[in-house]
Amino acid sequence: MLSPLTVTFVQSTFLNALSNILAQLIDQRNNTTPFALNSLALLQFITYGILIVPPNFYWQRALEARYPGFPSRAEIGNVFRCSGRSCSLRSVFTFPFAFIRSFFSSTSDDTIPSNKDKEKWAPRARKSGLHSFAMKFFLDQTIAGAMNIVLFIVLIHILKGEGLKRLWELVIEHFRPIMIARLKYRPVVSTLMYTVIPVDRRVVFASACGVIWGIYLSLYAAV
Repeated sequence: MLSPLTVTFVQSTFLNALSNILAQLIDQRNNTTPFALNSLALLQFITYGILIVPPNFYWQRALEARYPGFPSRAEIGNVFRCSGRSCSLRSVFTFPFAFIRSFFSSTSDDTIPSNKDKEKWAPRARKSGLHSFAMKFFLDQTIAGAMNIVLFIVLIHILKGEGLKRLWELVIEHFRPIMIARLKYRPVVSTLMYTVIPVDRRVVFASACGVIWGIYLSLYAAV
């Protein structure tokens, strides 16, 4: 039986290859000549995808080990503050940030229990699915985001034959625009990952959601 990491390798590699091929089709859409697959660019992007699977796979496992669990229905309901079955449209768009606000507001001074009840409340706080979601969401948008962008810039340019002296300049040049683009879609992916997706499926789920992101990265790297 294949290990979860091996399954993730296979599925992520397929999805990364698909995104690069689609990017090449888009890049050549205005050409009058027949489509010709750039095998070197495809191989470079697949290699990059293979190299980033292990750190992302174990990162997701470490996050889940440190902040286990999912938000409960009651916690989700408190965030949305639904009336019956209707929720405001604004609540839907601010869903990830509402989780974080709700978590921090729930630990404010106004809600700290008395000394008599501290032992009773402390275990609940540690096991809060809302707390776990907030921390995983925050770390995914910051540490993981920065790590993956730097890895992309460094690895793709190493595979293209750039010298080591040039890599830091490329990171400085390309980090900001890629991070801005990432923040336009990643919060939605993170919300789904940390509320309904099992830990061993998160890298593949991110790759599946990231086919469009992979197209962007492929085009950014000039396929």
